[in-house]
Amino acid sequence: MSALALDLPRPRRTKLLLSPPVLRVLSGAVLAIVWEIAGRKFPESASYPSAIFAAAYDSFASEVAPAFRDTLASFALGFGVSILAGTLIGLLMARSRLVDLVLNPYVYALYATPRLALIPVMIIWLGVDFNLRVGVVIVSGIFPVIVNTYLGAKEVDRDLLDVGDAFAATSFQKLRSIVIPAALPFIYAGVRIGMGRALIGTIVAEIEAATAGVGKLMKDSANALDMAGLLVPIILLGLLSIALTRIIRELELRSVMPWLRKRSTPLVEQGA
Repeated sequence: MSALALDLPRPRRTKLLLSPPVLRVLSGAVLAIVWEIAGRKFPESASYPSAIFAAAYDSFASEVAPAFRDTLASFALGFGVSILAGTLIGLLMARSRLVDLVLNPYVYALYATPRLALIPVMIIWLGVDFNLRVGVVIVSGIFPVIVNTYLGAKEVDRDLLDVGDAFAATSFQKLRSIVIPAALPFIYAGVRIGMGRALIGTIVAEIEAATAGVGKLMKDSANALDMAGLLVPIILLGLLSIALTRIIRELELRSVMPWLRKRSTPLVEQGA
C-alpha cells in the first residue's frame, strides 16, 4: 500500500491515508504497540496483546469456543423471541387504545427497571442454566423493541392512513402496507438497542449464576487472576457486538433505505 501511495498525487495520497479503513488500521496498530509496551511493565494488571493471543490460541478450542456456543445459543433464541414478540406488542399498543391503556404503564416500568435487579427473581423461577440465560435475554431485549415499535407506529403520517381509507383498505391492509413500512426505521433502532442490552444481560446472568457460557468463563479467569485469559472473551465479545450491529444496519439499509447502501458508514449503537 505504501508503494501505491507514493505513486499517487499528493491530494489523492492524503485522501487515501485519511480514509476510514486506513485510519482504523493505523489506530489499531498504534494501540496494540502502546498496549504491548505498557502491558509488559504491568502484566498482572493489564496483560498485553501477544499474551492475549497466546492465551486465545491455547484455550480457544477447549474453552472459548464451547463457552461462546452456549452463550450464542441462548442469545439467539431469546433475542429472536424479543424481536417477534416485541414488534407484535408494540404494534398492538400503537393500533389499539385498549391494549395501550392496559400495557403502557407496565412496559415503561419494566423498561426502566435495572435488569440486574430481576436476576435473583429469575433464578428462583428458571434455575441457573439455559432457561435463565434465555429469560434474561428476553427481558433485556424485548422492551426497547416494544417501545420503539410503538413510537414508530404512532408516528405514521395521517395522510397516508387517509389514502388507505380512500381506497377502502382494511385495517390489516393498512397495517401491512402503511404502518409497518413507516415504522421500520424505529423497529430497527429498537432492535439495535435491544441487541446491546440483551448481550449485556446474558453475560451478567452467566457471571452471576450460570454454570456455562462466556460469563462463567470470564468469572473463572478472574478468580484465577488470569488477566490474558479474561481479556480473550472480552475482546471477542466486542468484535461480536460490532459484527451484529453491522448486520442489523445492513438489513435496515436493504429493507428501508437501499439508496443509502453505498454511502453508509458503520453505525454502532449500544444500550446501557
